[in-house]
Amino acid sequence: MGPPSAGDVRDAADRTRDRATATTTRRPRDGDRRRRVRGSVALADDARRRRAREADAGLPVELPDRHPADARAGVGLRSTPPERRNGLDAVTPRPDEFEHEAAGAEFDVTPDPLARLAAEATEPETGVGPAEMDVSRRAPPRRLPDLTTGPIRSGVMLLALPVLGEQLLNAGVAWNDTYLAGHLGAVATAAVGFGAYISWLISLLFSLVGIGATAIIARAVGAGRTRDADEAANQAMTLAVLLALAAIVGMYWLAPPLVRLLGLSASAGPLATRFIRIDLVGYVPESLTFVGAACLRGAGDTRTPMKIMAAVNVINVLATWGLTFGWGPLPELGAVGIAWGTVTARLLGGVLMTIILLRGRGGLRMSTDLLWPHGNWMRRILRIGLPASIDSAIMWSGHFVFLAILTRAPTRWPDDVMFAAHIVGIRIESLSYLPALAWSVAASTMVGQNLGAGNPRRALAAAREARNQAVGLLLLTGSLFFFGAETLFRFLSADPRVIECGVPALRGLAFVQPFVATLIVYLGALRGAGDTTVPMLFTVLGFAGLRIPIAYLGGVVLEGGLVGVWSGMYVDLVARAALMAWRLRSGRWQHARV
Repeated sequence: MGPPSAGDVRDAADRTRDRATATTTRRPRDGDRRRRVRGSVALADDARRRRAREADAGLPVELPDRHPADARAGVGLRSTPPERRNGLDAVTPRPDEFEHEAAGAEFDVTPDPLARLAAEATEPETGVGPAEMDVSRRAPPRRLPDLTTGPIRSGVMLLALPVLGEQLLNAGVAWNDTYLAGHLGAVATAAVGFGAYISWLISLLFSLVGIGATAIIARAVGAGRTRDADEAANQAMTLAVLLALAAIVGMYWLAPPLVRLLGLSASAGPLATRFIRIDLVGYVPESLTFVGAACLRGAGDTRTPMKIMAAVNVINVLATWGLTFGWGPLPELGAVGIAWGTVTARLLGGVLMTIILLRGRGGLRMSTDLLWPHGNWMRRILRIGLPASIDSAIMWSGHFVFLAILTRAPTRWPDDVMFAAHIVGIRIESLSYLPALAWSVAASTMVGQNLGAGNPRRALAAAREARNQAVGLLLLTGSLFFFGAETLFRFLSADPRVIECGVPALRGLAFVQPFVATLIVYLGALRGAGDTTVPMLFTVLGFAGLRIPIAYLGGVVLEGGLVGVWSGMYVDLVARAALMAWRLRSGRWQHARV
C-alpha cells in the first residue's frame, strides 16, 4: 500500500470533525479544553507523519497560505510564502497564542498549516457567529475561583470578606455623615437622617436590577454560558440608568410632600428637602456603581467592587468634611456640605465602574453593541428583580410608617430628639446589618452558581455555611451593642438627651442579632436562586402584621418611647428569620426559573 495522499488527510479530518460534532454540542469547559488541546496535539503529530511520508514519496502537498485563525480574525494573506523544509512549514508561533495559553483560554497548538486546518475541523458547531465566539472565549484579566467545586467554607469566606470590607467602608461613610450632623445639632441629624432614608429608597430601585442581574449572571456562569452573562450585565447597566433618570424626575417633585407627610419640624423640613434635591445629582453614577457591583458579584468577583468603594468612601469622607467646615478653598456649607460631598464621591464611583467594565473584568465587559435595550433580557431581569424590589419597597414603606409613628409617639423629649436617637441607633445597628449583608452576597453567588452547575445539595450546604459564619460574627456585635451602647451613642452624638433616649433601645436589639443573621443570609440565598416572590410575602406579613401594629401599641398606646416603638422591630426580625429558614428547608427554591 502506497503512502496516504493529501486527500486522505482531509478525509480523516472530516471524519474526526463529524465525530466531535455528534458528541459535543455545548461550549467546552476547562476539562474539555485540556482534552481538546491533547487531541489537537495528537492530530498534529499524525498529520505531520503522514505529510512527511507524502514528501518522501514525492507527492504534492497543498499548503494553505492563510492561517485559519487569521482568517477568522480578518487578517489578510501572508505576504511571503512560508519556508519549506522537506515539505514542512517552519511556522513561528504567534505571540497571541502564548497570551491565550497564559490566560487559560483555548488556543491552537498544531505546528503546521494543514494540521492546524485539521484541528480546526474538529471544533464543534456552536451556532454562533464570529463576534459571539470572540466574546465567549475572552479570558478575564484575573482568573476567578471555581465556586462549584472545592471546600464550601473557604469559598464562602473568599466571597464574603471583600464584601465585608466594602460594607464596613459604607458603614464608615454613614457614621461619618451622622457624626458630622450630630455635632451640628439635632435638627441637622434629623434632616440628614431623613435624606438617608430617601437615598435608601433609591438604592432599592437599583436593587430591582441588581438582584435580577446577580441571579441570572451567577446561574449563567455556573452553567458555562459566558455569552449570556455578558449580555445580562450590559442590559442591567442600561436598565439601571433608565431607572435613575426616572427617579431624578420623580423625587424632585416628591421631596416636599414626603417631608410634610413625615411631620418633621419647621426647622428640619426645609433642610431635608434641600438635602434630597442635591442628592439627585448622584443618582445616575450611583446606579452604574450599584448595578455594576451586583453584576461582578454574580460572576464571582467581589474584590473589584470593594476596591472601587474604598476609593469612593475615602473621597466621600474628605469631601464631606471639607465642604461642611470649609477646608482651604472649599466653601463652608454646613449640613448641605454632607450632601455635596456624597454626590462628589458617587460621581467618582460611577466613572471608575464604567472604565473597569469597558476594559473588561470578571469575564464581563460593557459593549456599545450590547447596551442597546433588549426587551427579552430586560423582562428576564425584571421578572426576578421585581418581586425582590417590591419586597424592599414594602420594607421601606414600613420604615416610613415606622418613622411616622416615631414622630407622633408621646415623649418627654423635644420633637427631634427621639427621631435623632432613632437615626443614631440605626447607624450603630449597621455594624451588624452590613456584615450580615456580606455573607448574604456570598450565599447568593454560591447558590446561583451551584444551581447553574446542577448541584442543588451543594447550594443548600453553602447557604447554611454562610448563615453559620454570619451568626458567629453577629453574636460579637450583639455583645458590643449591649455592653458598649452608651459609648457608641456618645461617639455619634453630642446631645445627652439623644444618648439617654437611645441607649436602652440599642441594648434590646442586641438579643435578636442571631435572628438578623439568619434572616439576611437566607434572604440572599433565596434571591440568588431566583426565588423572590415568597420572601416578598414574608416581608408583607412581617411589616403589616407585626412591626407596624406592635410599634404603634408600644410607642403610642403604651407610651414606651423608643424602646416601645422598636419592640415591633424585634418581633418582626425574629418571625421573618423563622419563615426564611422554613422556606430554605422546603427545597422549593431549587426549582425557581431565572
